[in-house]
Amino acid sequence: MTKKNIICRTCGAEYDAALVRCPFCGTAYAPAEEEEYMDKLEGIRDDLHRQIEEGDRRIKKGTRSTVFTVFCVIVVIVLLLFCILWFSYRREQNRSDRNKEEFLQDQGIMTQQEGTINDM
Repeated sequence: MTKKNIICRTCGAEYDAALVRCPFCGTAYAPAEEEEYMDKLEGIRDDLHRQIEEGDRRIKKGTRSTVFTVFCVIVVIVLLLFCILWFSYRREQNRSDRNKEEFLQDQGIMTQQEGTINDM
């Protein structure tokens, strides 16, 4: 591959076409300057794309975490409600059993818990 040289339009010096500016007077060489600009722009575009992907990944992770937390809270609430209802049912059942026992005692009937059942 041959190295391309150009002549500066300002000072007349010869330099490598890959340079953005003339090393002698600093005059910009438009094609190299444009290529450098486009390379930087492409780098910015790549960085932006990586940032967007990283943001999307974090949003997905945060969403999964939030959904898991909400699911756990719902499960705990359902379990608490179940426990409250179960204890309420058991308390009502015990109250009903006591009322039945008191009624039977008032009627003069012995319960199995007291020993024997009186026949009438």
